[in-house]
Formats: sequence, structure tokens, C-alpha cells
Amino acid sequence: MKVVDIKVTSVNVPFEAPLRWSLGVETGTTRGIIEVVTDDGIVGIGETYGGNAIEHAVATARPFAIGLDVTDVGVLLHRFAAFCIGYETAIPAVVRAGIEMAFLDAAGKALGLPVYKLLGGKTRDTIPFGAYVFYRYRDERSGIGGESDAEAILARTKELCRRHGFEAIKLKGGVLPPMDELDAIQAIAAEFPKYPLRWDPNAAWSVETSIRVANQLMWRRIDLEYLEDPTASLEGMSQVRKAVPIPLATNMCVVNWDQLAPGIRMHSVDVILSDLHFWGGFQQNRKMIAVAEAFNLGIGMHSDRELGVSTAAMLHLAAATPYLTHAIDSHYHDQVDDVITRPFVYEGGRMRVPDGAGLGVELDRDKVEKYHRLYLQAGAVNEFYDPRRPDWTPSLPVF
Repeated sequence: MKVVDIKVTSVNVPFEAPLRWSLGVETGTTRGIIEVVTDDGIVGIGETYGGNAIEHAVATARPFAIGLDVTDVGVLLHRFAAFCIGYETAIPAVVRAGIEMAFLDAAGKALGLPVYKLLGGKTRDTIPFGAYVFYRYRDERSGIGGESDAEAILARTKELCRRHGFEAIKLKGGVLPPMDELDAIQAIAAEFPKYPLRWDPNAAWSVETSIRVANQLMWRRIDLEYLEDPTASLEGMSQVRKAVPIPLATNMCVVNWDQLAPGIRMHSVDVILSDLHFWGGFQQNRKMIAVAEAFNLGIGMHSDRELGVSTAAMLHLAAATPYLTHAIDSHYHDQVDDVITRPFVYEGGRMRVPDGAGLGVELDRDKVEKYHRLYLQAGAVNEFYDPRRPDWTPSLPVF
């Protein structure tokens, strides 16, 4: 079960309509499909971000992985230890995560066990997801999208909850002036009074705007599950949290080990959104979650446009993590396709944890080739740009 080869293939999968956020527009996702090949012919698959920089980083990581047994995940991470230093970026956390994922998939296939068994077993068979609601531009070809006010956002929310059975809701904000988005939040809260509701402006607001909006939430008696990253930086989040009694969550200001301890000391957040890629894989996420549990911080799970391989990995991690109690995020319902043979389906707002060996998913080679060609034609998706506002520059704070 020794590794003899490792490679990565970048793919672009479009969205059904462009998603707007505080720093740009997401027209699709560029992902890197990692394959680890063993001397006995097993191919383990992983997924991370894609593009030239990722491809170069995987090539840099190659000599650290070649020759290892795929069960030696701890040894692999030990070999990557120098790259956990913040300024050593040659093999970033997202690449280490994708390679570890492929190792665990190969190990599970070799042993005939699902990845959750390698993590200690699953505590649940299905994982709840939230309806991830975006302001969207209208797709010029299909006419899908175009949500730009509270009425349209409520209609989109109702559509997603009806179609997929979601019982938690998250609005991606930071796009319109905060009071306009607050009207959308109020409409959603009135329509779904028992559903946990989150609002994520992606650090678009200044500290003073964050405090003002949070006070409006309380005056309007809107009870958020949490307010996610209203402002930037540990200091900014700490100031907001001291001023208002609304739980704050993050996937922006606490995303690595250098930020974890100061974030806890400063009480910058109440909920940390774990991320398989940002934190560097399964083991690093589990270590972070153990620290969070010790300090009674909540745990959710962030999404950044994962395809089916990473979605499977997220399900395995969530199934093996009973402390993760918040419904997790996913862009899955906005993607037009996937690169696995059996794409996931929501069942009552949940996805079923795969029970097959390894991650329990297989690549559709024709789809990988199709979307690799799209990547070669178009290049990586740039989410930090708005083609409909070419003179606009992403900069924080927005409001």
C-alpha cells in the first residue's frame, strides 16, 4: 500500500446562476481532484482548490508523500510539519488537506472500511444542511437567478426549503446596504419562525455598522442562530461581541492555529466553522474541535464550493464529530453538475453518509475530463471580481 504516484487535475464546474458576495461574484468552482496511486493499484481520491498554484504545490508535496504507506497519515502530516508555519506557504493547508483525504480514501479502500471508521466510527447516518441563500445575478442564457430584493430572496428561500427539505437557513449578505438585507432577514424570520437563521455579510461591515445592525436585529426581535463574520479581524469581532449579545461565528478570522488562541482569549467568536481545507485536513480539524469543546465554543462547518469528493469527506468528518451540532453549509444545490458517478441528493434537508470503502464515492472520468477541458479553456474561476461592475474593486469594509 505504498504510494508510487500522486497527481492533481483542475476542473471548473459552473453554477446555475452567478452568486454575489461581499468581495465579488462566484460563477462556478475551480477544484483540484487529487489522486494517490499505490504499488498494489489502489487509487485514493481527494479534493481541494484548483488552479496553477495548487498544481505547483502538489508537485512540491510529491516527494514527501511518495513511498509512504497510505495508512501512515500521521507520518505524512509530520513530514508536512514545516509548512504549518504561517509564512511557509509552499504546501498550504488546503493542499495538505487534499492529500491527506486521498491517503485516507486509499487506506479505506485497502482495508474495506469507510473513512468514518478510520476516524472512530459514525454517530449518525445523515447530516443536516442549511439552505444557503445568495443574492444572484440572472444567468444570461437560462434566465435563472436575479434575486436582488427581500421579496425575491424570500421566494428563493421558500423554493430551496420546499425542494430540498432544509430546516435551517443562511443568508449570504454583504451585497446590498445592510438595512435592505435586514428586510430580507426579517421576511425569512417571519416565514420560518422555528428555523435556525444565520446571516453572513463576509466581513463587509465596519465595527460601528455591525453594532448598529445587531441592535436593529434585537429591536426587531429577530433571533439569529448566529451572525457570521459581520466585520473583519479578531479585534473587530471582539469589539462587536462586547457590544451586543448575539452569538458570532467565523470562517474568516479564526481559520488557523495562529488565530485560535487569541480568538478565544479575546472572545471574538462563539462558533467556529470548521473547514476540512482551511485547517489542513481531518486530523487538524479534529484537534481544533477538541480545543473548541474545551472552551465551550460551538462548531459548524463552512463551505467554499466543494464538489462531491470533498462533500463526502465533510460528511465523514461530521458523522464522526458528535460535537458538531449546527447544520452545515454547502453550495451543492447551486452547482450544475459534479465529477462523481453518483452525485449526492438531499433527503429532508440532509445528506446520507456514504458507507462504501474509503470516501464511498468514485470519479466519473468523463465528467472529470469535460470539466478539466473547461478549466483549460477558461482558466480558474475568479471570485474576487464582478464582471458586471468592471470598475468596482473589492475592499473592506463595504458598508
